Amino acid sequence: MRRSEPTSTREEGFLADYAPNDVAPPELHAGWSTVVDAPGAVIGVRSEVYEFAGASGAASSETLYADRATGALWRGRDLVTPEDLPALAAAVVRALATSGHTVDATDVPDAVRTRLLDDLTFTTAGDLVVRVGDGVLLAFSEGTVDAVVPARDADPFLTDAGRLVRAAFAQAGPTAPPSPVTPSSVTPSPAASAEPAAPAASGSAGAGEGGSVDCAQEKCVALTFDDGPGRDTSRLLDALAEVHAPATFLLGQNVERQPAVVARMAAEGHEIGNHTWDHKQLTKLPAAAQRREIERAAAAIEAAGARATLFRPPYGSRTATTDAVAGLPVVLWDVDTLDGKTRDTEATVAAALSGAKRGSIVLLHDIHAPTVAAVPRIVAGLRERGFTLVTVSQLLGEPRAGEVYSHRS
Repeated sequence: MRRSEPTSTREEGFLADYAPNDVAPPELHAGWSTVVDAPGAVIGVRSEVYEFAGASGAASSETLYADRATGALWRGRDLVTPEDLPALAAAVVRALATSGHTVDATDVPDAVRTRLLDDLTFTTAGDLVVRVGDGVLLAFSEGTVDAVVPARDADPFLTDAGRLVRAAFAQAGPTAPPSPVTPSSVTPSPAASAEPAAPAASGSAGAGEGGSVDCAQEKCVALTFDDGPGRDTSRLLDALAEVHAPATFLLGQNVERQPAVVARMAAEGHEIGNHTWDHKQLTKLPAAAQRREIERAAAAIEAAGARATLFRPPYGSRTATTDAVAGLPVVLWDVDTLDGKTRDTEATVAAALSGAKRGSIVLLHDIHAPTVAAVPRIVAGLRERGFTLVTVSQLLGEPRAGEVYSHRS
């Protein structure tokens, strides 16, 4: 994003919080979708903003409605009466509890109540759907949640505008339900509806020599990449394909932004791992929240047409509970290149080559451009030293769910 471009208030705030840089640039994405379109009556759209800075991001959304007959425009807060906001917030809390969620606070602050009005829609039966954004009422690890307030409970809160909008949803019928927004900058993967792909066999561009290697006999090393896909991951895949080197990618919420890149990873023989949804330190979360972090990332990976066969906890932070709820082999590392700290190609190459030994798992991050630039030299240097590049599962042989691995013994 160039500073010379026209900026909205949201963009100005984003630039104030995240200074642009060429190494790991923050990103701001916006998109919209139609939530209701009742001919001759009301049309409604949802806008969504996604802010990303490094390993994690946050999404927020807002609905806006227009009355074709009068030209009136309504935001979510115009659909309910202000004096009923405390009661509405209490109804949202009850709806969340009914669906199995735990609200962080019993008393909802005024600022949080106001945020509950950002994104309001209705079911065709007249239920009020309150989209609860990331970190609002619930832990960030729960992501965005729709709280459904039954029509009989919602009716007393509605203004005349609210009733018109509710009628529009009923008129439009079940073909136009509220739906999450896909940012305009993301192209959905054609593989999104396909069956999850298993890692490709040897002989594909990505699998390279690792497909038929016996690492009990040979000198194997596995390169792993956390937090992507990033803006340079496609370039990294090109480089790996050119030298026929396999790798393992540990993924989270960025899968939703670049599903086609994830599908390509799987198709080219690379291994996919689960790195949780939004990179929380799992040891600070209860078991149920840890499970949601893992399951949400797994669902995104599957929707992209791939399958996670490994799990890596963010920061390597884990307990026996983490290992149990993951349901996959838990993969750490024994060579930390510190690429996220140095952001330096030369330093990353040196760290990988000096630290690698037989059976090593090397930690890298494909969200950093200097790391991507370092990979061809790392691959060449390891091969000159007699190493064979493999995926983590190829390195370990038959890793078992719940077991923790930092290298091959």
